[in-house]
Amino acid sequence: MTASTRIRYALIFLLVVISPQSLLAAGSDIPAADNLAEVGRSSQEQGIPAVVFVSRDTCPYCRTLRDTILKPMFAAGKFEQRAILVEISLDRVEPLTGFENQRITAAAFGQLYKSEITPTLLFLDSEGREIAKRIVGISNLEFYSFYLQKSIDEALRSIRSDSL
Repeated sequence: MTASTRIRYALIFLLVVISPQSLLAAGSDIPAADNLAEVGRSSQEQGIPAVVFVSRDTCPYCRTLRDTILKPMFAAGKFEQRAILVEISLDRVEPLTGFENQRITAAAFGQLYKSEITPTLLFLDSEGREIAKRIVGISNLEFYSFYLQKSIDEALRSIRSDSL
């Protein structure tokens, strides 16, 4: 067998072994929430909620949620025109800009929203108010996408009813 044939077989093997979902997730990091005031402005302009993924760097459940649900959905465009997805790690040291355009630490954000348990998904309007039921932890990974879409729908209804 020639070297080029071995390389061809190796590439085919890799394509079969690596799932398309993994390939999608690999190149689509969830944006860090550096400036929530900007996120709020975008939320207001687009008429869609902000989904804030509250995580910890060492949380294995956060990694599972990020890698198996959120990143593949983000890469596939499931949030486009429905929600703005950002992530705040409670382990983050440098401050971020909050919804009221003030500097805040990630830990203070977690306390403010009572979201110290990770992973937590918050569904917020343009001013940072919670407008749909948050999702805390992972009770059932198989149905997580369904519950996430349901909460986004609830947040969208809230935003649309407020604009009438």
